[in-house]
Amino acid sequence: MAELSRRKLLGVAGAAAAATALGSTAACSGTAGGGAAGGAYDMPTFQPAPELDVQPHYASETPGMESVYTEYPNSYFKSVERGPGSGGKVTSFQLTWGDPATPLEENTYWQELNERLGVSFEPQFVPQPVFDQKFATMLASGDVPDLVFVNDQSAGNLQGIRDGAFADLSETLSGDNILKWPNLAARKEEIWQASLKDGRIYQVPSTVWALTNLPTMRTDLVDQTSVGRAPKDADELFTMLKEVSALGTGPGGQKVYGLNKYDAHPGTASMFQRLFKTGPEWQRNGDGDLVHITQTENYRAMLEWLARAWAEGIFDPVAMSPTATDIVSGAALRYDSVGGSIGATGLSQWEADLPGAKYDFFDMPGFDGSGQLVVRNVPYGRSTCVSAAAAEDEDRLTEILNVLDYLSAPFGSEEQYFIMNGTEGVHHTVDAHGIPIVNPDNMIDLAVQYVGVTSGDNSYRFHPNAAPWADSFVAVMESMAQNSIARDLEGLEAASQTFVTKGAQLKQLWTDFETGVITGRESIDDLQSFADNYMSQGGTQVRDEYTQALKDAGK
Repeated sequence: MAELSRRKLLGVAGAAAAATALGSTAACSGTAGGGAAGGAYDMPTFQPAPELDVQPHYASETPGMESVYTEYPNSYFKSVERGPGSGGKVTSFQLTWGDPATPLEENTYWQELNERLGVSFEPQFVPQPVFDQKFATMLASGDVPDLVFVNDQSAGNLQGIRDGAFADLSETLSGDNILKWPNLAARKEEIWQASLKDGRIYQVPSTVWALTNLPTMRTDLVDQTSVGRAPKDADELFTMLKEVSALGTGPGGQKVYGLNKYDAHPGTASMFQRLFKTGPEWQRNGDGDLVHITQTENYRAMLEWLARAWAEGIFDPVAMSPTATDIVSGAALRYDSVGGSIGATGLSQWEADLPGAKYDFFDMPGFDGSGQLVVRNVPYGRSTCVSAAAAEDEDRLTEILNVLDYLSAPFGSEEQYFIMNGTEGVHHTVDAHGIPIVNPDNMIDLAVQYVGVTSGDNSYRFHPNAAPWADSFVAVMESMAQNSIARDLEGLEAASQTFVTKGAQLKQLWTDFETGVITGRESIDDLQSFADNYMSQGGTQVRDEYTQALKDAGK
């Protein structure tokens, strides 16, 4: 930032770089879409949430690594002191991965949430498989709910910001203004900075782990191989995986393979991108020029290795099925979410579900015997935007942000405890460790609240059932963090209008070719012609717009 004010952002100056890259689109998109229309503002003041009353099991200064807790708080603080709302209606458009919440009239959690918020909270539930489609339909209708879940790594979702559907919150949340909403204030400046669009604040971003997924291994299987648990490079890993496939079956007669699932980045493919150190999707080459990952030698080497693995039986033949229930085999390696593996239903439950199976975290090597290369996530996660139309009324905007502030209460607070767990005796019980255990019969009631954004403490929190794996987790995650990098385009992902309009089609083009090469339907010899076609279909424009954005940002 400029020396005259490290945290100051001027509306006109902040939008200049994006306007250059985006051409007339940003300039013509109206109050919410064009940063130049806004006034001067300060980055929101960071006010950390109160500290937890337990000490971490492990703390690290390594970029990308978070503190690790194996104990839960003994007491919970109150994060919201304001009175209830006006009794009016607040609507939302939010993602669901499963069934929608139980209807209001049958849902005591929803009823209690309304009472606590002091409003009638009316969410619209959108299943994950059709979210982008429904999002586009919602925008086209012009009827934008008050609070909208936005994935700004999706080209279609970005279009909503570009089209002026959402409010510019820059001045509302400027500096100490945000302290009216202490839970929204509980995120650091770099999170706001990375999520800016055209130099302005259009979304309230979640805090997020820089590293959210890691490999896990079946030690009962890999211990039977000549390589063991710690292959030194890609060749030894290949041998280990092939020898597991050769075992045929494991505990309980389960069919086993080296690998039983493959899906494109950011799925399982990310694990092999780390192995072959391919780097981020857009990266600078040795000459400083921006290139696509598919134009690199490391990516070619990765595809060759994966195609050979498929041909030699390392993969379950149904590994690319989009239907999870099709995959019933066991695998030497999996790519799992951190939260899923260290939670109550993580490694300990996986072992309980298949007697004889043993799991641990796996430290991926680099293909050449050196360290792997991990690309850290952008510094923020899911975001929520406010309807531009609703924000025209200042009192209404305040009430909407009050609701979002409550729903975004940080871990360790009374409010977050209720939001995540509901009412004791109905939605959860408390175990011997003081940890709430959600009642699966009533868990669907809680799906009402997912439009909230995560705030405050961002540590890794182990369920006691997973505590025996804490040291192994620390070793693997610390290794990943030490071998991790930030992407060159961090904070500039939206600075390509071509990505906004063509990103989904380009991603599908890439995925189809990649999976085709791995399964033998396409030839690795066609990689160069594919890359040329990819660039001609819009990749060149994306590259040029990002190159200009990097230049304007002084990177």
